[in-house]
Amino acid sequence: MALFGLINGGYSSMIAWLAPYYQEQGWSNAQSGALISIMAISQGCGAVALPLLARRRPDRRRWLWATIAMQATGFAGLAFAPAVVPLFWPAICGIGLAGSFALCLIVALDHLPRPEQAGPLAALMQGGGFLLASMPPFILARLHEGTGGFAAGWIMHLGWIAVAAALVLRLDPAGYGSAMDLPPASSTAEARA
Repeated sequence: MALFGLINGGYSSMIAWLAPYYQEQGWSNAQSGALISIMAISQGCGAVALPLLARRRPDRRRWLWATIAMQATGFAGLAFAPAVVPLFWPAICGIGLAGSFALCLIVALDHLPRPEQAGPLAALMQGGGFLLASMPPFILARLHEGTGGFAAGWIMHLGWIAVAAALVLRLDPAGYGSAMDLPPASSTAEARA
């Protein structure tokens, strides 16, 4: 739930504050709004491509770290070099945000052997995670108010995705059974027979 909330908080902040951020730098409404479109198109690509790439291995941590690295690249670019390649920052961030969203859903389903068991876990993850994800735009607004700029908010997201990267360590498939208090795999197979 914490991982899901931390990575999706970036999406909430990007939707709320990306266009105003660039408007403060002199971009028009249309130009800054186009960045949201670029992010959305990139998200569509990331949401489809990254789960497809990750499907061959049950350990999805490497792919989650890759999506977090993409987000870190985007947020760092927004914080420290927004004018350098302004179309790239929302694009790479969008791929990372959507890819991590999709992979988190898959990881929740990976924890339990049957979909009807995994559904409530996925619902809990999303319900609590989206509550957490709703807070960053408000915090970013306060940081903007206090500092006079958006960079502190983008740096805040760098800190949160660093925490998310550490949480990914716990997503070892070998530990799912004990985390969910399931009997060992051999007992489950014998029970089905």
